[in-house]
Amino acid sequence: MRVRHYSRLYRPTTRYHTMVQSYQRFEQASVFGVISSNSNSVWIPSPSTRKRGNSHNNPGQIITSCLENINIWDIKTGELLATLTDGMPPGSIDAKGSKPAEVTLMKFHPDTNLLAAGYADGVIKIWDLVSKTVLLNFNGHKSAITVLQFDPTGTRLISGSRDSDIIVWDLVSEVGLFKLRSHKDSITGIWCEDENWLISTSKDGLVKVWDLKIQQCVETHIAHTGECWALGVQNDFVVTTSADSQVKIWELNLENDNGSKLIEKGVHEKQSKHRGVDIQFVTTLDGVKFFFIQNADKTIEVFRIRKDEEISKALKKREKRLKDKGMTDEEIAQNVKDSHVSIVMHPFQMIRSIYKVKSATWTIATSNKLEIVTTTSGNTIEYFSIPYEKREPTQPSPNKLYTIELQGLRNDIRTLDISDDNKLLATATNGLLKIWNVKTRLCIRTFECGYALTCKFLPGGLLVIVGTRDGELQLFDLASSTQLQNLTDAHDAAIWSLDITSNGKRLVTGSADKTVKFWDFQLEEIAIPGTADKSEMKLALYHDTTLELNDDILAVKISPEDRFLAVSLLDSTVKVFFLDTMKFFLSLYGHKLPVLSIDISFDSKMIITSSADKNIKIWGLDFGDCHKSLFAHQDSIMNVKFVPESHNFFSCSKDGIIKYWDGDKFECIQKLAAHQSEVWALAIASDASFVVSSSHDHSIRIWEETEDQVFLEEEREKEMEEQYEETLLTSLEEGAGDDAFKKDSGETSETSDVHKQTMESLKAGERLMEALDMGIKEIELHETYEKDLAMWNKKKNSTIVDMPVKPQGNAILIAMKKTPVEYIMDTLIKIKPSQLEDALLVMPFSYVLKFLKFIDIVIEDKKMFNNRLALICKNLFFIVKANHKELVSQRNEELKLQIQRVKDELKSSLQSNEDDLGFNISGLKFIKQQWNLKHNFEFVDEYDQRKQEEKFAKKRVFETLS
Repeated sequence: MRVRHYSRLYRPTTRYHTMVQSYQRFEQASVFGVISSNSNSVWIPSPSTRKRGNSHNNPGQIITSCLENINIWDIKTGELLATLTDGMPPGSIDAKGSKPAEVTLMKFHPDTNLLAAGYADGVIKIWDLVSKTVLLNFNGHKSAITVLQFDPTGTRLISGSRDSDIIVWDLVSEVGLFKLRSHKDSITGIWCEDENWLISTSKDGLVKVWDLKIQQCVETHIAHTGECWALGVQNDFVVTTSADSQVKIWELNLENDNGSKLIEKGVHEKQSKHRGVDIQFVTTLDGVKFFFIQNADKTIEVFRIRKDEEISKALKKREKRLKDKGMTDEEIAQNVKDSHVSIVMHPFQMIRSIYKVKSATWTIATSNKLEIVTTTSGNTIEYFSIPYEKREPTQPSPNKLYTIELQGLRNDIRTLDISDDNKLLATATNGLLKIWNVKTRLCIRTFECGYALTCKFLPGGLLVIVGTRDGELQLFDLASSTQLQNLTDAHDAAIWSLDITSNGKRLVTGSADKTVKFWDFQLEEIAIPGTADKSEMKLALYHDTTLELNDDILAVKISPEDRFLAVSLLDSTVKVFFLDTMKFFLSLYGHKLPVLSIDISFDSKMIITSSADKNIKIWGLDFGDCHKSLFAHQDSIMNVKFVPESHNFFSCSKDGIIKYWDGDKFECIQKLAAHQSEVWALAIASDASFVVSSSHDHSIRIWEETEDQVFLEEEREKEMEEQYEETLLTSLEEGAGDDAFKKDSGETSETSDVHKQTMESLKAGERLMEALDMGIKEIELHETYEKDLAMWNKKKNSTIVDMPVKPQGNAILIAMKKTPVEYIMDTLIKIKPSQLEDALLVMPFSYVLKFLKFIDIVIEDKKMFNNRLALICKNLFFIVKANHKELVSQRNEELKLQIQRVKDELKSSLQSNEDDLGFNISGLKFIKQQWNLKHNFEFVDEYDQRKQEEKFAKKRVFETLS
């Protein structure tokens, strides 16, 4: 991609007024509740397991993705050891307005201890697991990363994406080497043995063999009639899977001529009819090879590859049996060829999980057991062991040794609430009520319940009431971890909402059976089972009165001083009643779709309603007048909550965004984008210090109030700037002129350079242009002064000409105590290697000429030139390559002389550098040789040496001459 003209980034100026109302900023403090999200998992064995294969003490750790973060779990204790997070927390001043990208794939390299993580926006981050920090950032793909593969040395990384491109990255020089663009759909598998050969599969159904030396595809095979979903390679044994139960076996021989390197050997039908999404091999210490196919359902199929001795024995038996049947040699050869797959491998065991398997990986493989760890769609981690003897497993099904499930939720959280003291959080899902410690983020109680739709803490924070989809009311005691009461016939249909009076003595429930019921909490005396006269007091619910209405009730809310009861109906209206007499007071109508949530302000002056019509309406509770209607979100608004002691409120929606509003000025204060999917519920602490949200992505996020302030004008400007940057990048990616024509005509080569404009590379290019402007101007002023001074010295005797005045240096350069050349070089060094070429691409041609002049000046400074030779060569070669047409068409003789001068100087410097390197390498080899002679001694057992000599010694034979 070429960019010829680039206007400086638009940065709106911020104007501050004397009386601008500010608000406290909320930012994400933590995210929990997710054990594993949609990425694969990575296994790190413990040191004892690596050495001896012994997993009794501690098998090791598993790395899973937690949406945008990465979690490290101890498989034995189920403890979360560390969370890897990068970037600013959502909601903070410098955070982006869009949600962070989710982790889609991970790959670990054990020798270097590096973890490569691919994200949904095409970014790849290289993590160091020792320091828990990001070492490198690569941005070359346009969509989610689907495959990552390190080469054996760990110095190169190969990535595949949904955009159908494969990119080879150099981790040492931190750049993308080249892009392979032959596939037509998402990449599903990559295998790389060394720097020469690569095999790739894609959803386009093709398997390709690439020669990386010439960066060309040398073989293409139709792997399957539909999509090809996975690739596995072990030595010469290659396996691919299709969109159904078909598994194809191939033989790989890279020594063969092009066209016969990959040969199809046969087809196997696996038990599961679902596609196989992953294939992984493992080899035991005694050389037996196994592989598993992870299916897109609840199963994993394990296969065993037979040893060469077993295969030869089986072939001999089969040939003998077929000869006995009277078959000819040709028929026998054909029969053996047809049954190749069943001879080479056999199904070993099937692993079945309770939930759909998301990822699996081998952990331990010994001569008597195989162990596999899986992550599931139920937000759990399961660890399986398959004991076996000789060629068959000893049990019909594997043992499940460990499970991590306590700190996660199986289903979506439909409702949540915070206790009075802000220390406990209750979350309810289909089947589970969990109580969390807000400070430690750990689950401290788990109860089984029905399909929960609403829940509430009773005053004191020790009792929780839950309303279910089946119309049940369930009361739980946290202190004794028991269910105190279960009213199965509380309502005839789903209980959508409930609320409690401020004194905690009365409960109101609203149901789809068109009734609002009022309940009283009372203590009752219950006899203790097994005793004659002992009893205990228990809290119980008693039905008091019922309010019947014409439509299903979706939400109920009691005003803070217990005066009003607001009820939302399916007919899109909200009815307000007096709580004590149940007399009708107001009807609020105006929403086009049903109201899903209601809240009343602390002073009972305002009521807010949120609806499935994407609007929030703010009403006065005195007369029922609508103060304002806000088009608040892009989808149904699930929940609204007032901030205590304030008219500000929060809203959450199915569009995945939480918004903070000013209820008096009717303005959006802050947008909090972090959830990856629909946000179902909100809860606000009683002191307004934090807000809790839950989502379809299974995460619970805590948003804490910070000391930073939000200014509405700044937030609007920030949004406008982000929109501008987005459109700018889109226009740059689409290209102009020749690039746009090539795209339209479909002209694409199999390989290309790795370029992608980002805001970082654009800003780096801008910084470089600013440095060139400042530096070259200073240099030119100095050159003019030197010329004028030389002319004046020649004409000293003339009294007419005044002595030229030395130009005053640039204030910035004087303050930094740097020369113009040093300043430009420092700016160039600070640009990240991965962004350097993209930064040079955005420079207009006038700046290219300035850059060449800068290189010409640097060459004169021998010390700087020799220290930065690699950087200068890299940038110069790229600039010349990218602008060669314009440079050739220039008729500037001075420019041509300048380029020739740079060329000659570079040639001699590179030659000198090469000579120095050769001399140093020879010197190091000599030093190594001398060291070995003096320090390394070889001790040989005399007995063993004599035996060896006798074994290979030739006996002298005396021939008799006749």
